[in-house]
Amino acid sequence: MERKTAMILKKPFLGILVLLLALSGLSSLDLRVNQTTLPLPSRSGALPVSFTLDGRAVSAYGLLECLPLMEEIYSLEIHHARGLSRIDADSPEEDFGEAWFIPEENRWDLLFRNTLYTGVTRFLARGALLDSRELTVWTSWEGGNELKAELQRFAALHGLTIDAAEVPNPDSKLISLVRGRGRVPDLIMIQSSAVEDLIQAGAVQSLDYLVLPDLIPQGKDAFTLNGRLWGVPFYFDTQVLIYNKDLIELAPGPWTLSDFETAAAAAKHRGITPAAWNAYSSNWLIPFQIAFGKETLLERDGTIIVDDQPTRKALEYIIGLEQRGLLIPRERDAMDALFIRGETAMILTGSYAIPYFTSLGLNFGIKPYPRHGGTGRPVSPLLDFKAFAMTRHTRVPVLARRVLQHLAGRSVQERFTRDLAKIPVRPDLFPLRTIDPELNQVFTLSMQEGTVIPPQRIYRIYKNHLWKLIRFALSGRLSVEEVLRQGQRLMDNE
Repeated sequence: MERKTAMILKKPFLGILVLLLALSGLSSLDLRVNQTTLPLPSRSGALPVSFTLDGRAVSAYGLLECLPLMEEIYSLEIHHARGLSRIDADSPEEDFGEAWFIPEENRWDLLFRNTLYTGVTRFLARGALLDSRELTVWTSWEGGNELKAELQRFAALHGLTIDAAEVPNPDSKLISLVRGRGRVPDLIMIQSSAVEDLIQAGAVQSLDYLVLPDLIPQGKDAFTLNGRLWGVPFYFDTQVLIYNKDLIELAPGPWTLSDFETAAAAAKHRGITPAAWNAYSSNWLIPFQIAFGKETLLERDGTIIVDDQPTRKALEYIIGLEQRGLLIPRERDAMDALFIRGETAMILTGSYAIPYFTSLGLNFGIKPYPRHGGTGRPVSPLLDFKAFAMTRHTRVPVLARRVLQHLAGRSVQERFTRDLAKIPVRPDLFPLRTIDPELNQVFTLSMQEGTVIPPQRIYRIYKNHLWKLIRFALSGRLSVEEVLRQGQRLMDNE
């Protein structure tokens, strides 16, 4: 009947009908979960996310945001232009974090499990809705307010109560609660160096079963121990060199330690403090250990060796810079203060400082760490990953899983890292669209040449002992050989 009616319409009426259909085309999607009709994705409160699909830009809505949270889907029907597709196995609900409704002209498309269903007219899911409604999350480090906002937005979409609290030293506090049999959170933000201690305390659980998007390998390495994944990487910072453009000019592109020394010497000649960094910290020794010939921070047997030639040469080099007046060792706060006052040309710091310096209106530039001209090896910046772990005693494991999938999703990753100059853990977000090309190059090169802070406890032991001993070396109270010999002995005795 509809076909016959269309055949007898005059052309003017046909044109009006086509226009009306075009305007109302997006409303043709029948979206249901357990026979309950849902609003269109564009009216669900979900935020659209832009990305490239088959070479073209699209704006899409994530299923994890615009559909109710599901504990299990028994059957899924997708009616589309090519027919009907039924999915009733392999836990389709676990893939909603990377599935997208895409509004096109006159139709809705669906990207699900890397398959594009065009012209979707009906989406019917049947299964068990998630009953859990409350979740506790411990956060730490920079971006606490922004992270809370992301969690509260997700909570509002699904009628949840998410208690997000900023907790200093969250891993230590969790271990204490577990030992005292206290009430633990469901999710906790951790850094990679805490993984082994948390495992040994029985505080966190393996997340191997979690369906996640592609993550950069370094991120997974940072939280993988004994062949299992213990945290979902969320973002990372890298060490960078930041310079005051009003005091010094640095050429773009690759550079070496010799170039760095030349620039520092020129600044000193003009009466400007050349460079400062927290050289007392072992975190600032590791990059030079790699540059001077150390293959990896951890040996194959899981130990760290410091009484070796690369470490000796690295520490001697740093001391030599200090003795020549090219490096001024400063604690982090003092170093930042000198730079903000315009009294230091260059500082070696972390990318976490970028938003703060930007907010102050400083005229600064950013460069990656240089290379060692003699060895050809990079001064390898430390990559400090943060992740979310699920506690072993969580009462809401499925809800916690959904929140983890949301935090690893493109939408949160893009917004959070953009606002705080963090580096996302998803390779599909590179190059970063929301930052300038210079910073893109710095982040990309740092990611390629950086050294990951390992998840083994030995790193904390190394850090705790070396940062104390380095002070004696810089002050001349102990020789380099004695500092490294004592450091090795202390680590071996742990």
